[in-house]
Amino acid sequence: MKRFLLTILFLAVFCLGAFAETSTERAFSDDDKYKIDLNKAMEMALIGNIELQEQRKNLGISQNDIKAANALKNPQFQSNFLMGRIAKGNSSQFGLMLPIEITKRGARKKAAVAGLSYTENKINDYEFKLKLRIRTAYFNLLLAKSDLRIMEERKELLEDLYEIAKNKPKKSDSYEIDLLQADMKLKKQIIQINKAKANVRTAQYNFNRVLNLENNLTLYDTKEDSLFDKSFVAELNLPGYEELEETAFKNRYDIKMAETKILKAKRDIDVAAKQRIPDIYLSGGYAFAHDGTPGAYVGAGFDIPSLYLYSPEIKNAKLNYEKAQLEYNSIINITKNVIHTNHDKFVIAKENVGHYDEILEESKKILKLSKQRYKKGKTPLTSLIVVEHSHQELMNEYISAIGVYYNAYIALLQEIGVDSFGSLNEQKENL
Repeated sequence: MKRFLLTILFLAVFCLGAFAETSTERAFSDDDKYKIDLNKAMEMALIGNIELQEQRKNLGISQNDIKAANALKNPQFQSNFLMGRIAKGNSSQFGLMLPIEITKRGARKKAAVAGLSYTENKINDYEFKLKLRIRTAYFNLLLAKSDLRIMEERKELLEDLYEIAKNKPKKSDSYEIDLLQADMKLKKQIIQINKAKANVRTAQYNFNRVLNLENNLTLYDTKEDSLFDKSFVAELNLPGYEELEETAFKNRYDIKMAETKILKAKRDIDVAAKQRIPDIYLSGGYAFAHDGTPGAYVGAGFDIPSLYLYSPEIKNAKLNYEKAQLEYNSIINITKNVIHTNHDKFVIAKENVGHYDEILEESKKILKLSKQRYKKGKTPLTSLIVVEHSHQELMNEYISAIGVYYNAYIALLQEIGVDSFGSLNEQKENL
């Protein structure tokens, strides 16, 4: 029995270990990557993003709210059966009473229709912001991959330096020091590469988290390998202030939401005010006397809003209408200011990227010349390492400048309400 239990325990531990190893390999295997471009990522998210599907449920709720607002009051069954001596001179009755609202259903329906318009714009706004989040996560992944590429290129350079130092005459006074320095720099670079790989993996998981696709086991990756080929950060032709403002006022869904919120608040005033209008009640049915004589009865009535005039509801509806107007004015004013600010940031960031392009070319030449001079023994290794370190800092600054440039681009897209300048050009062509 003991042998049997030990065997079972051994097999369980072995299987769990094998499963854990397989799971780890699966989680970090490059085979799970599936490279997609930005447009494909957006298309997939618009179809399968779980949060977006949740938001779209609100559309059905708003549509049902219209039906509920337009609903008729249910009739009431009424009966009046007399018993005892009183039944001899009076009739018993049973029938229906129908409440009829005067002008209230139309007001409620109009308010609900305005609510549906608000919901539609809110869903569109969520889709738009989801695209921007995907664009940001996609770019951040490319940024991390670019940083890794810088690290790996530096490793190749340090390997060359190590080989050069190793092949230099061993009798020279600086041979051992140069070899140790080159070896230390190479080993430290390997540590930095491992950190950069971890950052790439984190950015990749974040990209897939933003996609948030249901029942998805694939770890998606960017189609581009880095930002250095510049296929992702293309030349962007920036429109002027007036065109940007005009585009924002026409496309931004939060502005449209603010407009429909004003309309909804105005409709709510009508709904509250019409509560003061009396409702009518019509009734009718069958009546019969104690001796069996048959008959019928009809009746009518209305409620009198005299004890409570719905003044608090009307005042609150008017206050909400004023709030909605102030919210709209605030959005308009802030939009104008932020568009100007982001426009200037984008122009400056674009100019800085151009400067870094020129500086990097010069730095590459300096590094190449310094490497040749060290090979010929005309300069010490320390000087070459300083030049190499300066070149790497320039590369990092260049990637940071592209980050500022692209983030300014995203901020500008958010303010004007389009997901790319390309779509802005398409709108012009369609006009």
